[in-house]
Order: sequence, then C-alpha cells, then structure tokens
Amino acid sequence: MRFWTEKSISPEVRRRKAGFGIMEILISAAVLGFMIVALNLLQTSNRDSIIRIRTRDGAVAISQEVLDSLSAVGVASLQMPASGNKIVLHKIREWEGKPGVYAHKMTVDYTVRIGISNDADYKEQNSSLYKTTEHVYAKKVDIEVEWTYKGTPHSISMSTVLR
Repeated sequence: MRFWTEKSISPEVRRRKAGFGIMEILISAAVLGFMIVALNLLQTSNRDSIIRIRTRDGAVAISQEVLDSLSAVGVASLQMPASGNKIVLHKIREWEGKPGVYAHKMTVDYTVRIGISNDADYKEQNSSLYKTTEHVYAKKVDIEVEWTYKGTPHSISMSTVLR
C-alpha cells in the first residue's frame, strides 16, 4: 500500500530530484581517476616489456651472427685458446624505437663468450698398413651472450656442433 502517488509529488520536487547528485559525480570521477592510473601503469609495463624483448632479440641476433661467422671460417681453423679460457667479444647494438608515446634511442652493450671444444671430442682416426690418419670432422661451439637491462644481468646461451 502506497501513501503517495506520482501526482502527489509536485513538479518542482521532481525537477530537483532529476539528474545526478554531487556524490555520484565525485564517486564516478574517483573511479575514472583510478582507471586512468591503472592504464598508465599498464602502458609503462608494456613499454618495459617491449624494450626487454628487443634486447633479448638483439642478443639472439648477435649469437647467430657469431655462429654464422664461425661456420664460414670452417672447422679446421677453429682453435680453443691456449689458455683454455673462452674467447670474449664486446658488441654494441643501437636502434631507435617508439614503444610508447616518446621516441628514444636504445644502446645495449653485449658481452659474447665463445667456447670451442677440444679436437679429441670429434676426431676420426683411419688406419691402414701404411699410414694412420686423423681428421677432426666437427667441433662443438658454445656461445653465451650477456647484457644488463635496468641494472639486472640477463644472458642467453646457444650450443651447436659445426661440421
């Protein structure tokens, strides 16, 4: 049972009750503000992820370049250093990009360590009554690329057997 009807409310009261109140407007502004802050944080983390992926892709490209150049030189000329340590190279990659609002120039310093297996690991020996011959038919190559992004060290490793 209702004590009031639509006709019992005066038009002036209906006009005052129409629309949004100040509290609804303040709450919706606060919600929109939180959404904008969340989207800004999402954009920043996406930008960092894109740059981190680019640095990793650069490391993969450098390791592939080193591997291709070692393959082009040939197995016979690949020798492990006399000290037994790995060969160390430094490569710098630069690129310009815009993974966000602002364009920037990125420079990354990569350290490449190359390890080459001993000749005895992949040696073939043929013997006859007259002569014994030895032939190195392959060598294992280990490539490790290291770099630093935002103070954190990163690295990738690649191994293959060159024939």
